[in-house]
Amino acid sequence: MKSVKLLVCAIIFSAICFISHFSFAAAETTKLLYQDITINRDGSITVKEAAWLQGEYNGRLRDIDFANHYSSRFTGIYSNFSGDTDIYNGSSIKDIKIYDISQSNFNSISDIDKSETIYEQVNSAKNGKYGVYTIDQNNYGADFKIFCPSTNNKVFCMEYTITDAVVVHNDVAELYWNVLGEYYEENITDFQVLVHLPGEDDDVRIWTHGPLTGENKIIDSKTLSFKDYNVPYYTPETIRIMFDKSLVPSATKKSNVDGRENILKVESALADEANRTRELAKLNLENRANEAVYKLEENLTIYYYNMALEYVNELDNSNENKQIFLDRINKTKEQVNSNWKEELDEDLHFLTVDNYTYLTRYSLESFVEDVEEGFDEDAKATYLAFVPDLENTLAQKEAGIRAFFIKIAIALLAIILLIDVYVLRKQYIQKHTFKEKYYRDFPSDDNPNVIEYLVKGKSTNDGFSATILNLITKKVLEYEKDSKKDDISLILKDTNYVGTPAEVTVLNLLFNMVGSDNKCSLAKLKRYGANSSIKAKALLKKIQAFKTTTKTEAEEKQYFKKSSFSHTCILIIILLSIAACVISPGVVYGRIMPWFLLYIGFIVSFAIVSIVISSKYKPRTQLGMEEYSKWLAHKRFLEDFSNFDEKDLPEITLWEKYLVTAMVLGCADKVEKRMKLYITNTNDTTIDSNLLIYSSISNNLIRDLSSSVNSATRSATTEISSSSSYSSGGGFGGGSSGGGGRRWPEAAEVVAFRSVAPVILIRK
Repeated sequence: MKSVKLLVCAIIFSAICFISHFSFAAAETTKLLYQDITINRDGSITVKEAAWLQGEYNGRLRDIDFANHYSSRFTGIYSNFSGDTDIYNGSSIKDIKIYDISQSNFNSISDIDKSETIYEQVNSAKNGKYGVYTIDQNNYGADFKIFCPSTNNKVFCMEYTITDAVVVHNDVAELYWNVLGEYYEENITDFQVLVHLPGEDDDVRIWTHGPLTGENKIIDSKTLSFKDYNVPYYTPETIRIMFDKSLVPSATKKSNVDGRENILKVESALADEANRTRELAKLNLENRANEAVYKLEENLTIYYYNMALEYVNELDNSNENKQIFLDRINKTKEQVNSNWKEELDEDLHFLTVDNYTYLTRYSLESFVEDVEEGFDEDAKATYLAFVPDLENTLAQKEAGIRAFFIKIAIALLAIILLIDVYVLRKQYIQKHTFKEKYYRDFPSDDNPNVIEYLVKGKSTNDGFSATILNLITKKVLEYEKDSKKDDISLILKDTNYVGTPAEVTVLNLLFNMVGSDNKCSLAKLKRYGANSSIKAKALLKKIQAFKTTTKTEAEEKQYFKKSSFSHTCILIIILLSIAACVISPGVVYGRIMPWFLLYIGFIVSFAIVSIVISSKYKPRTQLGMEEYSKWLAHKRFLEDFSNFDEKDLPEITLWEKYLVTAMVLGCADKVEKRMKLYITNTNDTTIDSNLLIYSSISNNLIRDLSSSVNSATRSATTEISSSSSYSSGGGFGGGSSGGGGRRWPEAAEVVAFRSVAPVILIRK
């Protein structure tokens, strides 16, 4: 039912929301990321990296790309020196080492070599594991997954070598390297890079690209640095170092063109652009600070005071207007403080007026926030002293409101429970209308498909299979087993048989659709709709027609009331559940508390159980209840079949009919085993070796029939599902299977039938 599906989705959503956001690397900020890079004489670079993560996590994800697979080809022209050409790609990553350092032992970039625990490479690991890592390498880099939970308080460290990182031109060498990457997923508070040349060079040059907040520096003739702070996520940071090519005599990646003038020209153009951007940013900051001071002078509140002070303090100390702004702010300080206290007095009165009517969690938190914004520490202490009493009063108020809402929620759940009890009682009465434990005889001469609908309230594949078996017992059908092909074929013997609409539908499917010449193979039935969506749809349509006609036959028997009682109960349960969720404790707090999701989960789970209970209830007439309870007693008789003495067993000629009803009542296996055991051990000479029941048991016909019908349905459903993603155009016309067998009319061709009288068919 759609309502059940919706509620299942709701509880799954609630469970997902309840589970805390605790993924593998759930840290939102990297406290620090340090890199120590050494340029080697062979043109490779050795990188040591340390990362201190903040938050809760199971480990660290780090992607190292040594090549840009979108880079264009280097041909030596000026534009090729922009850094986006393939000559700046590395060739491989090697000499990988993963280790960690205790956070308490890490104070600066110079501590990056204090390795403590060396990690082991593994193929896979689960969250919570420590001291291992996995690596996924490709032609452009490597993706690392390093396992170390945040509770260990470690700094993640890694060391690796990138080959062919340095480019050697005819006149100079250079390293152009993206030290951070474009896809780093966290903000970085403190980012530092230290670069070591393989030897001294008094003419070394360094440029950096990225946010304008970064600063590079030449420490000495062989050491350079780059620092940046508060780097946003997904922000690349690159460095370019031009140095004497004699320092990398073994480097193999050469451009075969001069590089110095092109590099200087590119970086000069980029520097001019960066300087213009920086100057514009400074002007914008000053304009923003100026506007904030004017707003403060127009609105003497603590909000504008703090905003003006924040914006002015962002100005560089060399700004000639910064002190002027600060003086203007300072002139408003006394009046702002006075206005602030007046507003707090009004807020305090608002919280306590009318017996604390307006005191809520939100209003109290807003009051505390307003107090914290002030700069008068003595006044802040005075106002904060009121908070504990307000908290106690609010707690009492919330407890009362919570109790009220809980009572309503309990009342709503009690109503749902009463509905469940009422429905279960109705079901109990239906099941026990017949008072005896067993009913040995057959309660009615109904066909198995009608019996199934009466007992289960629905028609299934078991009813379809049992109908076939019933036609065999009626001698309308026979079957033969092909031991070589391990297959069973159904054969139509009585071509003049007049059956019910459901039986007609079954015969039509077997001999007009699947089989031919009055013969149908179970193997062919299994795979009929497997490779053709047209056949699959036709098969499922025919089976659905069987179920529809079964329902019609059962209704004609007047076993069921025409009532929407179950739907009404389900609708009431859904509405009451929604109401119980709406008046939840979350209303008291004005926000969703973590445990509130458990409450919602309980309500939804309770509602699902109640809906299932109501959906299983089928209102039956008095006749329907009597027949229903008798068939249940008959089922108990069949289930205990194996417990009876042989002298108490019914006549063996009735066993085949027992098997048919047992099939739709769900106990065929038990009955079949008992019958097979008896036939194997008996010396009863009255048993005909050709009797159907003997053959059925020896050949497992029941199991084969059920398996064939279920397999056919599954194959057809799978075929339709898989083919639905493809559009069907033209194709080949289909042919019909010929033969001399009788064509069984569709169920729609049945013009009339009664519950007892035989079906009248119009033959064409």
